[in-house]
Amino acid sequence: MSSPTARTLARLRELGYRADVVERRLPGCFVTRDLFGIADAIAVHPGARAVLLVQATTAAHVADRLRRVRGQPDLPALLAAGVRVEVWGWAKRGSRWHVRRVAVRPGDLAAVTAAELPRRRRPRKGERQRGLCDGEAG
Repeated sequence: MSSPTARTLARLRELGYRADVVERRLPGCFVTRDLFGIADAIAVHPGARAVLLVQATTAAHVADRLRRVRGQPDLPALLAAGVRVEVWGWAKRGSRWHVRRVAVRPGDLAAVTAAELPRRRRPRKGERQRGLCDGEAG
């Protein structure tokens, strides 16, 4: 699973959602169009009776995608209808992929972080100083 959309679909299914891709490639060019200009994936959770639209990207592009999503004319109507909209930014920490989830609120269309990325671990003192005193004693 290399693309953010593929990782998003897998995570949504782990969370109990039924999910599918809703972006489409326009014929004759290398351009994709998102659903309502907002979402790469749609997910429904039968138990929670929830509909979620997800824009999947890398962690570095979350702010750009949020700006684009907030500028779409259909967004207020979707939020008023009870559809949740989130931007998921993926980043690799060590050997594992982690997601930062940012939800768009209906009241003021402000972004609210739903799940944060883990911080990168700073090397411990022993790891930083390895080799300083090894082997060469005066």
